[in-house]
Amino acid sequence: MADARSIILHEYPTSPFAEKVRLALKLKNLAYSRVEIPVIMPRPDLMPMTGGYRRTPVMQIGADIYCDTAIILRELESRFPNPSLRPPGHEGLAQMVAGWTDARWFQSSVAVIFGERADSVPEDFKKDREALSGRPFDTEAMKKVAPMMRDQWRARLMLLEERLQAGKGAGAGIYLIGAKPGFVDVHAYMNVWFVMNTVPDFANACLESAPLTRAWYDRLTETEGQAPETITSAEALAIGKTAAPRLVAATTLNEPQGFSPGDDVTVAPDDYGQVWVEGELVHADAQRLILQRTSPEAETIHVHFPRAGFLVRRA
Repeated sequence: MADARSIILHEYPTSPFAEKVRLALKLKNLAYSRVEIPVIMPRPDLMPMTGGYRRTPVMQIGADIYCDTAIILRELESRFPNPSLRPPGHEGLAQMVAGWTDARWFQSSVAVIFGERADSVPEDFKKDREALSGRPFDTEAMKKVAPMMRDQWRARLMLLEERLQAGKGAGAGIYLIGAKPGFVDVHAYMNVWFVMNTVPDFANACLESAPLTRAWYDRLTETEGQAPETITSAEALAIGKTAAPRLVAATTLNEPQGFSPGDDVTVAPDDYGQVWVEGELVHADAQRLILQRTSPEAETIHVHFPRAGFLVRRA
């Protein structure tokens, strides 16, 4: 039964970003619980813990809430370092790769998928994603550009094939960085998984020209891990409410904006889903922001954000 020590993943099955975390949990063979959140808003039991942050997934451990896959993966590696998914000598590389997989390649994936399925996208989904992105969710426009986006998607896929071919030629192993899977593989896997699970005919056609990538994808897909326990959102909220955040040093050393512990600040993604989360700054460094929030529903919570890709300003 889940408790304040458990990893709790708030996600839904078709989320490609949640799939990153699910794969990492399998590769580390970690037990976890899951809360299946709605694909669209509202999410009334989750919002008191995130302060309004609405992107998927969110990880919870007790009264510590981790928003965005970048900080989730960093925290998993910190708390559970064995087996490591960060090959020695390649520190920092995975997050650089994520900047490509999560932006340009993901945009191609979205255009391919929704260009193919434009006529079947529910109106409430469109409205929700328009609220998330701040711009029209124009499936007709996606349909028009889909042929060009399929070209772009295949071109990006073939970069994986080039990388795997080079590694094979150098005797460097069967993953993108060496003989064992790591976070670079986790980030790159996401878009292949997303397209394979929504427009499989297109994905399989592309993979016919990428046999090493096909084998790489199949190996990762076949990774076995621990089956998660499913709990309700109300149970997760109760765990957060009765737990205490993990102790952390209250420091903001060398802050470019001159923030100090105790300052009221707001944080939001720098691209889409710009809901500003307000709280008392507990800790800030080059890679992490921690805000303390209190509410009747969740009491005292620490909300963690990655620094890269997120904006912070005084409240």
